[in-house]
Amino acid sequence: MYQHLITLQDSRDAVICLSFSPQAKFIAAAGYGGVTVWDLESFDPIPVSNNIYNPRNPDNVYSACAWLHFEQADRYFLIVGSQEGTVSIMQLEANDEAFHTAVRVVPEPSGFQVLSIDVYHTEIGIGKLARIAVATADNRTTLYTLSSSGVFREIFSATVENFSLIAARFCKKTADIYIFELNGGTIMKLDYKTGDVKSNQKYGPDPMGTVCIDDSSNFFVACTDSDFQMLRLDTIEHIRTFSSPDPVVVRFPKVATFSEDGAVLIGGTDKGHAMVFDVQSGAKVQLLKYAKGGLVQPVAACISKKGFLAAIAGSTMEIPAEVVIYQKSHLPPSAPESNDIMKASLYRTLMHRGTLQFIFVILGMSLMLNGLYFLALNYAPMVCFPGSLILPTP
Repeated sequence: MYQHLITLQDSRDAVICLSFSPQAKFIAAAGYGGVTVWDLESFDPIPVSNNIYNPRNPDNVYSACAWLHFEQADRYFLIVGSQEGTVSIMQLEANDEAFHTAVRVVPEPSGFQVLSIDVYHTEIGIGKLARIAVATADNRTTLYTLSSSGVFREIFSATVENFSLIAARFCKKTADIYIFELNGGTIMKLDYKTGDVKSNQKYGPDPMGTVCIDDSSNFFVACTDSDFQMLRLDTIEHIRTFSSPDPVVVRFPKVATFSEDGAVLIGGTDKGHAMVFDVQSGAKVQLLKYAKGGLVQPVAACISKKGFLAAIAGSTMEIPAEVVIYQKSHLPPSAPESNDIMKASLYRTLMHRGTLQFIFVILGMSLMLNGLYFLALNYAPMVCFPGSLILPTP
């Protein structure tokens, strides 16, 4: 079960989106209070330049965020999108340990909210470019690339007519982009090079408020007005519905995310908590409580060295929000306590194979070594040392 780890208290207003950085080094909360970033080792907030608190100005209200990490340069970038449609790339500067805006893209025309931001890979290898998909409220999906030096380039911008876009998500297998419709249940796949429509699937959930895809890109979960529905991505086959018996007060934008290698689904609510579901059975297994109550719509999850992390945040407007982080051990409950993932993996392997088999392996190795030692004693050549005397056999 998840245990409370820490409550972070620096967000000045409702949080719309949460995101863990790669390697669980940082967590970002964005929304009506601007952008807040915490270091997950010290749990201290990190300064963010030009972070203006003005919830009435849509350019200061952030509706989407995502992280990137360039491995060779060891550079972290935070991408945020505003309700005005602006996309900003923030980079952590080592000299003053603060996040500064490296790139700011103002769309033309402006005024169309950024609905979602997704990245193809969060960890970017040597010589690779990051790929970023941005969906905006003018039914436009834009693909960008970003280099480790901060060069931001548009690859294509595609608009689908008569389509109420709500989210754009990468297919991790092909790099193509799936786009999801708010009303109508249509799901399209765009070519990752040109933005052309490659497939058009109908009869998905209607409506769809938010959408997440699992790491295998086999399934997606959409938030409807009353529950979370899980479907197969390629055929739109309904797999399971995750629901709560409590009546819905606010329809959108409750967020869901897969966690624990796809074994559980974590979803936000309007009831002062988030819910943890078992993906295989659909059963609700735990509530992640938010002490202030009210709307708890954004959630995020990741894996760290210490365990699985889950974060929730308050999203009731004009109330300072808290970000609450929960932690769950990698190890099964009966396993010995250890922070070393390699030890945990070895423990699970031995438990899976069985103690008896392990003993037989050790016994066989001992017999083999004893046999080799016996052969060495009986067949090794005689060695004569200087000054030694060999007596003739009588």
